[in-house]
Amino acid sequence: MQSYLMTTQDSDYAKHLAAYNGNLDLAYWRNPEGVHVPDDELRFLLIPDAIEAAAVADVAKQIHKYQRESQDTRDQISRAIIVTMGGMLPGVLLYDHLVEGRDPQAPKLKFGTVGVSLYKGPGVRHEKPLVQHGISIPISGRTVLLIDDLGDYGGTMKFLTGYMSDSGAHKVLNMALYMKPAALETCRADFYFGETPQDTWIITPRERVETLVKRVPVWRDRGADINECRRRLIDIIGYSPSLVDDYLPGVFARQNGKEE
Repeated sequence: MQSYLMTTQDSDYAKHLAAYNGNLDLAYWRNPEGVHVPDDELRFLLIPDAIEAAAVADVAKQIHKYQRESQDTRDQISRAIIVTMGGMLPGVLLYDHLVEGRDPQAPKLKFGTVGVSLYKGPGVRHEKPLVQHGISIPISGRTVLLIDDLGDYGGTMKFLTGYMSDSGAHKVLNMALYMKPAALETCRADFYFGETPQDTWIITPRERVETLVKRVPVWRDRGADINECRRRLIDIIGYSPSLVDDYLPGVFARQNGKEE
């Protein structure tokens, strides 16, 4: 057994796993600020995969605590609705905590989805939330947890809270990983991990490519060449070079949605 343990601990697998699971400074990530990019009114904050997972685990602890305090009441959460697309990644990660890791006394949550859109792209909003598909599971008489990744101005969260109530929910609770000042004023989430300034565009692990695709043309049209775009993505924001090199040439070449 001792020989086996020594071999395992010294393996390449163990070394790489230890590097990935290094100490995370969660205190910093609770109140991070994005970085400025030349000729851009937004600041950009790239969230590493490990931070996303740690933030979800932190929020899960808050929800476990609520479930224990609400035991044997109608206020205990029994439905979780993932807001697509933003809530998909935190929702999948939360499932592991809230279903597989739930307290024995807590009800087994049923997960569903609702489709709503507020943004056309970074910093570009629709006039009002657009419902793309309705609630996928019955919620009448239930306490519902709405799962999203971000509270920006609070419009989507406030809209969906009313939408869930109008659809028969007994009580609606909101969860987001990050909240911005305007959202805290409009519709403060019941469970959240951290806060960021209002002008920060948060790049979660699920939207690395999306942000690149939607922001590079803006930089190009404002005078940046492809090398400058690459520098901004890698050296300033923190993108991986391999991801940038996979997508940047094609995105930079596009004009009006088509490649030259």
